[in-house]
Amino acid sequence: MSWLDAIDGGPLVPAARRFLSEHPGAPAQPFPNGVGGIRALSHAVEAWADEEASPLDEGFVEGAGALLSLLLLDHVGEGGHVARDGVHRLRLGRDGFFDPFGAIDAALEADDPRAVLAEAVARAEAEASGAAGVGRALRILRERLDATRPDLRVEAAFGPSVRLSGEIEVDLARVLRATAGEPDEAARQAIDKLVTMLPGGGGALSTFADLHASLLPRVTAPGFAGSLADRGRLAHAPRLGGAIELTVVVGYEDRARYLGEAELERWGRSFDEVLAVAIENLASRSAEARFGRVDTEHGALVLARTGDGLDSARLLLPTLHSVLGPELGDGFLAAIPHRDVLLACADTPPLRAVLAKRATEDAARAPHPITDRLFRVTAERLALA
Repeated sequence: MSWLDAIDGGPLVPAARRFLSEHPGAPAQPFPNGVGGIRALSHAVEAWADEEASPLDEGFVEGAGALLSLLLLDHVGEGGHVARDGVHRLRLGRDGFFDPFGAIDAALEADDPRAVLAEAVARAEAEASGAAGVGRALRILRERLDATRPDLRVEAAFGPSVRLSGEIEVDLARVLRATAGEPDEAARQAIDKLVTMLPGGGGALSTFADLHASLLPRVTAPGFAGSLADRGRLAHAPRLGGAIELTVVVGYEDRARYLGEAELERWGRSFDEVLAVAIENLASRSAEARFGRVDTEHGALVLARTGDGLDSARLLLPTLHSVLGPELGDGFLAAIPHRDVLLACADTPPLRAVLAKRATEDAARAPHPITDRLFRVTAERLALA
């Protein structure tokens, strides 16, 4: 039995096998694990880098990246394939996070592919041991939460994007940039500062004026707020007959948290009043929103993928119709299958079918699904399609 058969690598295993058996740039079989495997893969990457640009390059990166992933999983002994919104990465150890495909791509572009790949392997080992990168940051974050905030825990992570209990979201990207190459103490100080700013830590209670500019809307799945009732009541309201639920988040530079009903009561504000402020704030942040176009055989499908976690909420903007209406027509269709995307198209039967299929598929595999329902956007109102 091959060492590849003993690894639970999910879709990485068939991708690596296809690469070894079908791609002309793959190493020879049988393919060894350990140092011998890394050496064989390095030689293959160097040889392929010397080839002229080829339409098979994308297949090489995918296959070699899968093979590198399995070599690292075999070496580390803990981890697995992780994916979010079509992005595939490798978890190594408890918290390490590594991009094997980016490592192969960088090696192919380098003057010394083998040296670049060797550096990537060393980086992956440091991630796996918690000595550097995301692995270190999450290790220290867990330690500091245990010591100072035992009411919070790390529930999920995808690279620097971390979700804590209570639906608190933390972005460790700034910590990683500021402490790269620095000793653990520097990372610990940066994370300590972040932890002291997390909600519920016993600091002074924030006023409406304090948070006014940080309020942002978020569309969630029906029943989402109720599912978190054991962590405190979230400020929320159903819309469109319960097809969606609206909440409000307090967005900080490197984290976000949901607004609670207790805060509304303390401020003497209604949910609708605070939501209106949140939508105004989102409108002011949407000047740089990115819309892409995908041409299908039935017409154009427009996608908003700004990457700020707010694209689905842009469905609520009064200006959405004026932005997309000239291209898609009055009464166009929209979908928000998950938090990070807004899809839209003209209201024709063929495009409606394309959009419905895409919404269903995206909602089924998303980490933050909302709904596969379609919406109709006119100059006057937002309604279910």
